[in-house]
Amino acid sequence: MNKIVLYQHAGSANHGCEAICRSIVKILKDNKCFLFSFNEKEDIFYGLGYLVEIEEINVCKLYKFTITQKIKKRIKELFPILKHIKRKLFGTTNRKCFFDREKKYNQFKNLLEKENDVFLSIGGDIYCYYGNLSLAAFINEELNQRNKKTVLFGCSIEPKYIKGNKSLQEDLKRYSLITTRESLTYNTLIENGINRNTHLFPDPAFLLDKEIPTDLPNNFIPNNTVGLNLSPVVQDLEKRKNISYKNFVELINYIIGTTNMNIALIPHVVWKTNNDLEPLTKLYNQFKNTNRVCLIDKPYNACQLKGIISQCRFMIAARTHASIAAYSTQVPTLVIGYSVKAKGIAKDIFGDYKDYVLPVQELKEKTEVVEAFKKLMQNENKIREHYKNFMPAYIERTWLAGKEVEKLIDN
Repeated sequence: MNKIVLYQHAGSANHGCEAICRSIVKILKDNKCFLFSFNEKEDIFYGLGYLVEIEEINVCKLYKFTITQKIKKRIKELFPILKHIKRKLFGTTNRKCFFDREKKYNQFKNLLEKENDVFLSIGGDIYCYYGNLSLAAFINEELNQRNKKTVLFGCSIEPKYIKGNKSLQEDLKRYSLITTRESLTYNTLIENGINRNTHLFPDPAFLLDKEIPTDLPNNFIPNNTVGLNLSPVVQDLEKRKNISYKNFVELINYIIGTTNMNIALIPHVVWKTNNDLEPLTKLYNQFKNTNRVCLIDKPYNACQLKGIISQCRFMIAARTHASIAAYSTQVPTLVIGYSVKAKGIAKDIFGDYKDYVLPVQELKEKTEVVEAFKKLMQNENKIREHYKNFMPAYIERTWLAGKEVEKLIDN
């Protein structure tokens, strides 16, 4: 039994992070895993403690929030324009590493001095956000200096960060193994010389187990309910004020007015500072009197959320792992995306992400999601047939990522 160290796990109240961790432990079933987490309390609450030994790293000591984020949190209802100013001035970086190398080392000492040989960075998005790059590179370099084998597992990376960025390219070349979860990232890495041991496999969460809760709301109709997931991240990235929320309002009106389907509002991240329940509760309150809309607000874990999503007829998802729960259970899905991961995963499944991903940055009219949903309904049978023929072999390839990790252990 080899103990593999997992790190860069943000906490299970982000059920995408939870889904990744659960699935990696499943993929590496013959190897014992040890998890360094940014929030052990969340992981214990959602059940990860039964699967893996956990130690917490208090990453908050390493970060400070930008003043614009504090202002936004406190007075966003009075000055909503601040979020647009923030985006224009600072981009989408939420946090900024500001401690020197010695303090970073002291904070991550327990991780860096682990005696194990193989270390997996399991935060698939860690290189998607520019403010995280210096910390990821620091850990990777320190582990390499100790002759540890590092793995960047199930990653997506924005191509604009890789191209022409020599320091990032050198950092990525230090990894003993990189597994990418979609071809847009994979091709960019190969094109920029990061090809020593780089592979393309589906996101590990495609293998997540599902569990269907028995306490769903009465107006959740299995196989005739549309699942909707909206996130604050998507709302912060929109170019036109409230355009994503307005699109969801139009979509709900359309579903209620023209179909016999009900609607389930399904959160997938419930952190206090980044909580899907905020926009979803607002939507629920606006439509609850129709008796056609329910809010999934119980503290379900990632497996249970996947089970709920699997019972939907269609899924409209802002969160990547809400869409993966739908794809992997063959639910026709539209993604309100914001990054390379949404486009890349859809492209690999369907051959093209057009008609399956609406970039939130491009939303201009409040009826765009309705029009995309109409196409989804029109192609429902075609999509389901494609899933039937395509998904089993696609998901089976996920296990191969574990084989590549095992090669590192054996060498």
